[in-house]
Amino acid sequence: MEFKVCDDPGAFSERVLPELMKREAEHSLMIGVLDDIKQDKYDDFTQVTIEANDRLLAALQVTPPHPLNYVLFDEQTADDVMSFLIPALLESELTFRDVVSERTQAMNFYTLWTHFTGNEPEFFMEQGFYRLERVNDVALAEGRIRQATPAERPLLEQWYNAFAHENGLDRSSKNKVSRVVQAMVDNGDAYVWEVDGKIVSCAKKSRATMNGVTVSFVYTVPERRGNGYARSIVAELSRELLKTKRFCTLYTDLTNPTSNKIYQEVGYEPIMESSWIRLAR
Repeated sequence: MEFKVCDDPGAFSERVLPELMKREAEHSLMIGVLDDIKQDKYDDFTQVTIEANDRLLAALQVTPPHPLNYVLFDEQTADDVMSFLIPALLESELTFRDVVSERTQAMNFYTLWTHFTGNEPEFFMEQGFYRLERVNDVALAEGRIRQATPAERPLLEQWYNAFAHENGLDRSSKNKVSRVVQAMVDNGDAYVWEVDGKIVSCAKKSRATMNGVTVSFVYTVPERRGNGYARSIVAELSRELLKTKRFCTLYTDLTNPTSNKIYQEVGYEPIMESSWIRLAR
């Protein structure tokens, strides 16, 4: 087997995209980030293929400090690929601390990483991955959805930090948060739920693929929770996105029964579970 680092995002895309598109929704994380890399949205990234006899077996992609995302294309070679991959990663100069993948493969990674390093990783988050093609006829909360405005950037920056804190994510620098929020507002990706002139919830669209798009950053201020705002903004945003896409996707924390319940009420159906593991070296 070969551990092939690709320095050209265009060449990497040409090599892996046909395989990724065979399960477009399930692989939308890698596809979406790959597209962002091709648009120069990341300064630091590494892309790798695992191949044998010119046959593509797996793809890896990391944009530090985000988790390493990897996809195996042939389940029959999974054990051999993983046994080759872990030593290759340990010998490489890749910068990563976390790994995210389909749950079974993440479990294999966990087991083999422990075997080769003697250090047991931590399961950081068990995630549900959902797909929607039609929004259910759900009752909406009072208020309305609209795109966020530049004047609301300071508040969205506060919510971005609060969202990260509640989900156990590393706190980003003030400058990075400002850049991320400015981009999502300027690009028209950020949406808010407004009630009597005050915004109480938000969500954003991200990582568009050929036929799909992801809904993320769903956040409601604590004092206004329990009123159906998150369900309403997800429903209305998804309905809007389906005007130009065949499906929407989103990730949830499986330990949060509320979010998993409301998304299924909207019409999202679980299609995969993934695990986010934090490595010990």
